[in-house]
Amino acid sequence: MACVVLLAGAVLGGCVAQRAAAQPETYSWKRVAIGGGGFITGYSSDDAGVTRVARTDVHGAYLWHAERDRWVQLVSSATMPEKFHVQDGFNEGVYEAVVAPSRRDRIYMAVKGRVFWSDDRGRRFSASEAGLPTPLNLHPNGEFRGYGPFLAVSPDNPDLVLFGTPENGLFRSEDGGKSWARVETVPPAARLRHRDVEPSPGLPIWFERGRQNSASRVWVMSAGHGMLLSQDAGRSFLPLPISGGPRPTVISQGAFTSDGTFYGVDPEQGRVWRFRDQRWTDLVGSKAIPTATFVSVAADPHRDRILVFDQGGVAYRSSDGGASWVRLFHRSRPGERDPPWLRVSNQSYFAMGPVLFDPKRPDRIWAGTGTGVYYADLPDWLPTVTWISQTRGIEELVANDVVQASGQPPLFAVLDFGVHRKVDLQSYSTTYGPKERVLIAVQQLALTPADPSFVATNASDTRTGCCWQDGDAVLAGFSTDGGRTWTKFPSLPTPQGTSSSDPWRMSFGTIAVSAGSPDNIVWEPSFHRAPFYTRDRGRTWQPIRLDGRPTVRGSHGQRFLQRKTLTADGRDAGTFYLAYGAGSGDAKLAGLWRTVDQGATWQQAYKGEIAPGSDHAAKLRAVPGRAGDLFFTSAVSGESDTRLRRSSDGGATWTPIRTMDRVDDIAFGKPFRDPGPPTIFVSGRLSGRYGIWRSIDDAATWTRVGRFPLGSLDQVTVLGADPNQFGRVYIGYLGSGFVVGEPAPCRPGPYAFADPDECTAVEAGE
Repeated sequence: MACVVLLAGAVLGGCVAQRAAAQPETYSWKRVAIGGGGFITGYSSDDAGVTRVARTDVHGAYLWHAERDRWVQLVSSATMPEKFHVQDGFNEGVYEAVVAPSRRDRIYMAVKGRVFWSDDRGRRFSASEAGLPTPLNLHPNGEFRGYGPFLAVSPDNPDLVLFGTPENGLFRSEDGGKSWARVETVPPAARLRHRDVEPSPGLPIWFERGRQNSASRVWVMSAGHGMLLSQDAGRSFLPLPISGGPRPTVISQGAFTSDGTFYGVDPEQGRVWRFRDQRWTDLVGSKAIPTATFVSVAADPHRDRILVFDQGGVAYRSSDGGASWVRLFHRSRPGERDPPWLRVSNQSYFAMGPVLFDPKRPDRIWAGTGTGVYYADLPDWLPTVTWISQTRGIEELVANDVVQASGQPPLFAVLDFGVHRKVDLQSYSTTYGPKERVLIAVQQLALTPADPSFVATNASDTRTGCCWQDGDAVLAGFSTDGGRTWTKFPSLPTPQGTSSSDPWRMSFGTIAVSAGSPDNIVWEPSFHRAPFYTRDRGRTWQPIRLDGRPTVRGSHGQRFLQRKTLTADGRDAGTFYLAYGAGSGDAKLAGLWRTVDQGATWQQAYKGEIAPGSDHAAKLRAVPGRAGDLFFTSAVSGESDTRLRRSSDGGATWTPIRTMDRVDDIAFGKPFRDPGPPTIFVSGRLSGRYGIWRSIDDAATWTRVGRFPLGSLDQVTVLGADPNQFGRVYIGYLGSGFVVGEPAPCRPGPYAFADPDECTAVEAGE
């Protein structure tokens, strides 16, 4: 057989293909533009308003890049030390990020159990470890994510910084974060919740401003212990001296006015506090403000004006030192060049985070919110806060799924903000489905070769227990036009142990559509509820019998896990496979189950776990166009055996792919040559080398098409591939949206800070 020449230097047809000498293959990587989508839990600026940073709850932090007119990611392979360039290296949000007030190039950031600092506006960060417990137990997406700031920098000394940890107390650095010392006079915060999963809140810290000779005075709130004051630049603290009266035990955010008065909010008790003349005043208790879950307070640096906000965006303004307050109404709209779909934030409930006045522009305030960064211009005569998004560049969506049918554009499914149909990958979405509802999580999308225009989904509202009155808490259903429009399933079953009055009785989970008919759908919901099947597109549902009787307990536990353990066969009509977890459901059912009659009867094709640790974000994938050809990964890092598995007999036997482990997901794209096997993409490690791998010869050999595309050190949650264009692959991340890569002529080189794209050379694997 003659050799087939490939750019990747792979093995095909029993001979070694030669790399084209003149044109080595390269891959171009770009972001899929969806925009925003997650909570901005912190915001900071230098005193000149030049350097602005925002921290997020699910991945990374962002710097406003004025030259590019957008936010750019601060946590990447271009900025973080090399030793952290590992798979899932920064798979969480940033606990705190602040700019030194007097030095615009100095940024401090607490993330992944460590503190980092930069002297060049985030182009490179160094790790600060001396004197700090490592790693620290930080919860950037925890219940107290909106508290802070937990890192505070002296207003006139950029090298003096304090860090209030959740469990280990207060630490102080005098050398710009290179070394730290514990401040023994500040007790760690008390636990506010009686459970182990949520630690104590960190210690919010404020350098006093607005009073002459006050730069050395520092305030620290230790929950349960009250406010403490330092008069020696944070070396030692004593309880804040007060003159009788009540005192707060928790303050989550605070601010000083120009005359030195301190205002703070307590979301635990629904209070707003003022400290003046050595006395605390409860402004809610004094009837100045109605009680609410207050989360933010902002002090105008130009004059005596205070704003307080509750968690839903309701604002109160005082211009007379807190003696009287005026309620402000609110609305929002997308800013110019921002994602148009952000109009959905214009609700009565506007999820609010930190609010700060612009240091240079009078009347302008900035806010971190549930969908991104917003600003508003607020002169005193205006009774309404009009929030305008400035979120472009931030991609904070939690990627749940990505699919693409033959002849159709790709569909990107995310937590909270639906499914985005993308004809143009680099233009922001104008809307999303199944409808513009806040908050709707599309956990999975399912296609069928029987009808490329048909898509099914198990979309469900993230807020279980809230906001079900409109009847759309579960928008599970289907589209017959490739995701343009959607129809809810005509009915939902009632799993055993649930009630027909429960809107979420059948929700989330994992779903599949038969290769032979769009009417035949199998759905295993979350919350360990039993799976069902339908033969009439959801008009009626029947319970699945895995052990000869209706199954009582399913094995899809948590709705936030990207767990896809149900799939339709890639060719045979009415054939489905369900991987049942060993520890998450009924233990005697553990293994792989198969049906060949549309879901009516099931046989256990494989008994026991296919791979260890399969109760979490495991993936079961069927190869398109082939009968009984399956891949499986447990998608975990804590097990000793994380090798990728493959079965060619419908799951009866499984063969580990010896050199491929720590696999996040598998996807199948257009063959290199028709007829031929689908192109296989894997996110994982080949012989210990992490990357995005591609095989064009049915997994016989692999080439690496990217290591950390666009510098992302986030966790890969899902892969997808284009059946229409060879080599195009989509990557979804835990907290930073999606990227797309494809073969293209370009000049390869390492990812550079703030670049919107990247070019990588294709590397031979084995």
